[in-house]
Amino acid sequence: MREGTSGFSVTKKAGKITIEYVDFGVSEFGGGDFEKTYYLDEENSKKLVVALKKEYKGSLDSMIEQAFTRNFSDRLFWEFCKQNNITYSSSTWSG
Repeated sequence: MREGTSGFSVTKKAGKITIEYVDFGVSEFGGGDFEKTYYLDEENSKKLVVALKKEYKGSLDSMIEQAFTRNFSDRLFWEFCKQNNITYSSSTWSG
């Protein structure tokens, strides 16, 4: 269960997008913190932006918040990517 979140951050560099969030006090980790990062290569970053622009308006950060919520829903992100044939890699950290 996600107890608290820092929200998410988006980085766009050299055409690649990185999305990450940190949750604090996650009960599954004994009250520890959890960090998740999604990495999209240049091709899939373009697909993400095009797909988001079909449904949302604003900056990349704003469209991501509208699509996946301020606390960033992994489930919504996974479903959106699947529907739009977007692939990504990810990493996690807990402590």
